[in-house]
Amino acid sequence: MDNIVIVRVDEIGLKSKNKILFMKQLKFNIESKFKDLFSCKIVGNRIYLLPKYSFNNRDLENLKKIFGISSFSVAKKIDKDFEKMKEEAYKLVAESLNDDVNSTKSFRISVNRADKSFPMKSPEIAGEIGEFVLSKLPQLTVDLTHPDINLEIDIRPEGVYLFKDRIKGAAGLPVGVSSTGTILLSGGIDSPVASLLMLRRGMVINAVNFYSPPFTGPKSLDKIIKIGAIISEYTPFPFHLYVVPLTKIQMLFKNLEENQFSVVLQRRSMMRIAQKVSDITDTKVLITGESLGQVASQTVENILTISESTQKVIFRPLIGFTKNETIKISKNFGLYETSILPYEDSCSIFVPKNPATKTQLNKIKKIETALPQISELEEEALQESKKFEIKNGNIEEIDVFKILKGGVL
Repeated sequence: MDNIVIVRVDEIGLKSKNKILFMKQLKFNIESKFKDLFSCKIVGNRIYLLPKYSFNNRDLENLKKIFGISSFSVAKKIDKDFEKMKEEAYKLVAESLNDDVNSTKSFRISVNRADKSFPMKSPEIAGEIGEFVLSKLPQLTVDLTHPDINLEIDIRPEGVYLFKDRIKGAAGLPVGVSSTGTILLSGGIDSPVASLLMLRRGMVINAVNFYSPPFTGPKSLDKIIKIGAIISEYTPFPFHLYVVPLTKIQMLFKNLEENQFSVVLQRRSMMRIAQKVSDITDTKVLITGESLGQVASQTVENILTISESTQKVIFRPLIGFTKNETIKISKNFGLYETSILPYEDSCSIFVPKNPATKTQLNKIKKIETALPQISELEEEALQESKKFEIKNGNIEEIDVFKILKGGVL
């Protein structure tokens, strides 16, 4: 008898001809974090993690950060012997009582007879094993609707699996199946969440952050690196973070007579720089954390004006989210406490008193035409960017932009 881990998928199982590609990517992603602890085997819509040595539940925490996993369970595998099934079922239920032999908890036996050649049917198996458990633990009660202990027995051609818990996974698609993108990553709440949502849809991403030295100090840089480290824990690939100094460009727009347009001008400049990073690193789309109507730059008119500055398609996974919905996701991903650290980022520097909310593209282009130095300043900012490679929270400063690969779709 062996303890193993059963990994289940949901929407991957609905794929048809391409399903094996998704399953292989998920297997690769699991092995990237657990290769020293488990070997992995794909069987149908499941991946079995076979331990190389003993493990405990704490060793499995990183499974919750692998997109594509619907749920997982630590299971005991036994032969298809009914007497063994009864004995192991009793042991697992007794184990759930935490040595409280007088516990009056309720229980249920749930049976899935995937191997139809097994001579007994599911209700019969559940009934007989339930009676056996009650004969050993008569203080328990049966509750088929809301039991304290739900013991599942899964009978398959290769053997029988018994387990008590289905631990919820991160769901979605495995990172690596859905092409590549570059996110404009700030130190706030929204764009880090947008990053995780795109990873959850299988995309491989890198990030561009803008900072404003000396107005944003080293603590702001430390904060964005910490956010990058958290994001890196959800992807099997190195996460590349490019931190671009924007101060000279911001000062140029701040000193304009019509500085009510400075926010939109700044965002357009950010988009052009992000597009250059995307082109250099060979990503397909840009991603932002914008939510419609949340701030002055996120009205329909301003979003359209900002979008025109780049030829790249822009994904906005949070466009219809409320702030509270985004905060909830941020907390679930373990980002929130870092995102609310009180250090300013580039987006909050030099915001005018009355920023324009309904800009006209012709007006913005006229201002940019009168400032031919913008292009030179953007190129200078790109060349002066700091570059980081982060893998499973480990941070290394690098010298060059890295080509980003990934995506079977």
